[in-house]
Amino acid sequence: MSGLKTKLKILFGMRDDGDMTEPMNLMLLSSLAKKNGCLTDIWVMERDDLRDTIQKIKPDIIAFSGITGSHKYYVQAAHNIKEINPKIKVIVGGPHFTFFPGEILRHECIDFLCVGEGDDAWVEWTLAFANNGDTNNIPNIVSKENAQRVLTNPQSGNLILIGGLKNEGLKSVGNSVGMVDYVLNPAFMRGRKTNLDDLPFLDRGLVYDNTEFKYRYKRTIMASRGCPFRCTYCFEHQWNEMYRGVKNSGSIRQLYGVDRLISELEEFVGQYDTRFIKFYDDVFPPFPNPAEREWHQQFCEEYPKRIGLPFHVLTRCDLVVNLLDNHKLDILRDWKKAGMASVTMSIESGNPFIRDHVIIRDMTGNDINRAFKHAWDVGLTTFPNTILGIPAPLLPKVDDARFDDKMREVGRQCKILKEINHRKIDLQEVQKIAEQWFTDKYERRRYILNFLKSVGLREDFKSYDRESVKFTLAQRPGFPEFPILAPYPKTKATEWAIAIGAFDGNFEKLHASYQEVSYLDCYDDEYKKVMHNFELLGSFLSLFAGSRNRFMQWLNPYMQMLCLNYLAEITNSKAVRFYGWLYTTSKAYMHLTRIYPMRYSSWEKWRFFKQMTGLDFWKQFKERKKTKTILRSERPGQTLGGPPSL
Repeated sequence: MSGLKTKLKILFGMRDDGDMTEPMNLMLLSSLAKKNGCLTDIWVMERDDLRDTIQKIKPDIIAFSGITGSHKYYVQAAHNIKEINPKIKVIVGGPHFTFFPGEILRHECIDFLCVGEGDDAWVEWTLAFANNGDTNNIPNIVSKENAQRVLTNPQSGNLILIGGLKNEGLKSVGNSVGMVDYVLNPAFMRGRKTNLDDLPFLDRGLVYDNTEFKYRYKRTIMASRGCPFRCTYCFEHQWNEMYRGVKNSGSIRQLYGVDRLISELEEFVGQYDTRFIKFYDDVFPPFPNPAEREWHQQFCEEYPKRIGLPFHVLTRCDLVVNLLDNHKLDILRDWKKAGMASVTMSIESGNPFIRDHVIIRDMTGNDINRAFKHAWDVGLTTFPNTILGIPAPLLPKVDDARFDDKMREVGRQCKILKEINHRKIDLQEVQKIAEQWFTDKYERRRYILNFLKSVGLREDFKSYDRESVKFTLAQRPGFPEFPILAPYPKTKATEWAIAIGAFDGNFEKLHASYQEVSYLDCYDDEYKKVMHNFELLGSFLSLFAGSRNRFMQWLNPYMQMLCLNYLAEITNSKAVRFYGWLYTTSKAYMHLTRIYPMRYSSWEKWRFFKQMTGLDFWKQFKERKKTKTILRSERPGQTLGGPPSL
């Protein structure tokens, strides 16, 4: 019992919302708690009655973790818990609560809040709580008692005043309400965990023995932590900035040892029926440094000998090309030999301006083309993500009566991008050249417009999104997803959207589902529906674009023309339901046969297909009912909640 005076009972709140990935964050926290002698259980929020669960388990602590969008449902659950039994302590964590620790002041139902990585803080806190010790001086843990000491408002620099808990933490953002930007003092944070091998194996029984995940034979694990890239739609860059001011912060990248990783795989493969492994790292090793290249060689030798199951990883196109060109390391071919069946290499935008200036992907179109072609040649199926609904400047037509006004707006937006992302397009220089070279007004305009089009600017939002879908399908993906941009707080993409008036800053209205219509005000309602059709039909079209069958390849350009130029424009409810059916059935089929191929009996195939299509229909249509909002699970990771996946 590791010196516990009281054997704590801890209940983890989980939403089984149709996501096919286990909540590894909760499984790790459970394992850490059990190591200290605690008892743990899980509450599936859609399935289990809260009052009955509390009466049965009698928990001392209930823990939640969430991203922005899901956070409000966990807060509501915390309110309900306090109404049933106010003695139960509620602790929350994850990306939303990390970036908005002031939530502990807004909601009396939250007793404790974890900021950043929760591994060591969680262990220390449970020990202190069980032994009636001091829970107010544990780095990373915010409480009602220590909040005025450890939280600050960087906008004013003032320490928080505890008075008025219910109303504290609100400010006006345009016509909406947002949260005051409180942050945890870096002096009250510990650095990242640097030795992952010290962590116990995940408590998979917590989830597998209590949910349908036991019969989802694809198991998920992570080989590393940390992403050093600066993609503006993701909070990882801000996460890294948060740790920059922390003493002994540790490096961004941390890896499990190959033997430690495969030993954990061996344990749960022997315990549970496992037929496919998905490595869910932000970026699976290797990066170009010598240590990760050596890790890669060892993994490719050990995995097929000790595990031998098909697997899937997430990597980046630029890494594939860099390692191949500069280190003569063909990671895709090595992984294929080791048993890999499919790979995720996210594209995120097929438009060069958005990719380079708005979302800062730090990779070229040539990198993407080469990496996907190489994957195709090696015989690997690809599973990319491409985000739709990313706002970008709109060019006027050459004969537009308001040409000069609209070009000034383009210049203003390019200036904002320079300030936010430090990327520059010298529009004034282009205009000067045009004035020197051309005397005719329309010739000058054509020169300017042609230059801006050459770097990726377009005349309408539809052109940006259609270009992204077509570019992605040109990579012959096994199955792509086309999520719509979610303006998550503390990201540069959201800062950009607010700066140009495309988003009002009200994060309270966000869902946690990526299968929602856009929240941005720059799109009218009709185009939001067209964008959603691009999302559904784009994925369906990979049935043809990603096929190696010659007849399907022949059909591909005709199907793209039909779907993207004509069907996407039909936005009545019957059409959208039909497109949703195309999406869900094709997704289930391609996941089953291309992305996660594994042995199935005929009955198991039918059960998988039925379950996946049913859950997907639920996500797409029932989530729009205000009384039945559904969520996507968080991206599992190193936090009490983990980073989200895009």
